[in-house]
Amino acid sequence: MNPIVKIVGALKFVANHPVNRDRRFRAVAEYGFIQIAARLTPGDVCVEFPNRTRLMVSPHMKGAAHFIAPRLVEFDDMAFVMHFLRPGEMFADVGANVGAFTVLAAGVAGAKTISFEPSAETFEMLARNVRLNNLDKLARPVNAVVGRKAGNVQFSSGLGTENHVAAASEKANSVTVPMTTLDHELEANPATLLKVDVEGFETEVFGGAENTLKNQALRAIIVERNGCGNRYGYDEEALHARIRQHGFAPFGYAPFERQLCPLGGSEAGNIIYIRNADKANERLRAASAFTLGDLKV
Repeated sequence: MNPIVKIVGALKFVANHPVNRDRRFRAVAEYGFIQIAARLTPGDVCVEFPNRTRLMVSPHMKGAAHFIAPRLVEFDDMAFVMHFLRPGEMFADVGANVGAFTVLAAGVAGAKTISFEPSAETFEMLARNVRLNNLDKLARPVNAVVGRKAGNVQFSSGLGTENHVAAASEKANSVTVPMTTLDHELEANPATLLKVDVEGFETEVFGGAENTLKNQALRAIIVERNGCGNRYGYDEEALHARIRQHGFAPFGYAPFERQLCPLGGSEAGNIIYIRNADKANERLRAASAFTLGDLKV
């Protein structure tokens, strides 16, 4: 992508981000300063997250700087997690990265959380964020890939937030990591909400989650659809059709209105699948607001 186009796109994204809805020009100026300052910082950066939680981020990790500004980068989905979950419920975070969703689920909503991150470097940051927010009794980080069956698999290295299970052509630059399944990990404690963001490996994740999908305790799923499944030869439409066959319907979320927004069957990006939209909307409307600085949602 042309660097100028990329920069302009990033500035537009920051200006229109819900966190900056009342301070767009100031936010753009701050964003430029933060991006430069963060990269000159020799160590990690600790940023404010909702309800006095915090997130430790390495600004030098590829793809991680957006957690510094605008912080709640996937705002609608992150707000959904905070509004939907209740204390004591289980949240499964597959592709947890540095732990942003984990901190929101456990630290803000009070949910029990199991978080899977295969990259050793990124896992260490995830574990640090659990400790930073005193979430050791609620959140359990797992350093493993989630897939179709237990075993070992090759995983890329050095790509920061874009690390992924290595395709056949990438195995020369990969490391061996353990693989587990959702059906095994969630057998004793079924998830209420499941998030899957694994750079195209989603088909394999759900291949080991048949019992998880059937379990009526699972009320919602957030899953990414971005065409990355092509690197493994997977048909993403088939996967999303399978999810719908288990009684889930696709939605987006409007956090300020506390309302689910129906989607068609072929949208890209993060999709929120819901089993019972009426009950979910009731639950969302009844949730406590979260705060981040002057923002209250």
